[in-house]
Amino acid sequence: MLPNTDDGPSKDLLLRGGWAERVIPKEQLYDLLYDPNEADNLLADPAYAPVLADLRGRLETWMRDTDDPLLAGHVDPPHGVEINLPDQLSATEPTIRIE
Repeated sequence: MLPNTDDGPSKDLLLRGGWAERVIPKEQLYDLLYDPNEADNLLADPAYAPVLADLRGRLETWMRDTDDPLLAGHVDPPHGVEINLPDQLSATEPTIRIE
C-alpha cells in the first residue's frame, strides 16, 4: 500500500510514473531465479500450471490446518487498531481507528 512506503524522491518519481494507478493482480507467480525483480507474472503461462496448482494446494492445506479465518471470507480489522485506507498516498495522512 502506498501509505506504507516512505515518502521521498523515489516515491515521488514512482507516483509521477503512475504507480498509484497500477492494478495489482490478486495472484502472482514469478521465477525468482531468472526474474528476481518480478517483472514477468507467469500466472497464465501453461508451463507453470503444475507449480501454480502445487502452491495453491499447499496454501489451502496450510489455511485449513491453521483454521485460517480467511477461509470464511473477508476478515475485518480488530477493534482498537488504526489502519491506513487503500486509497491513501502517505503515512502522513490520518489513520482510521476501528472501534
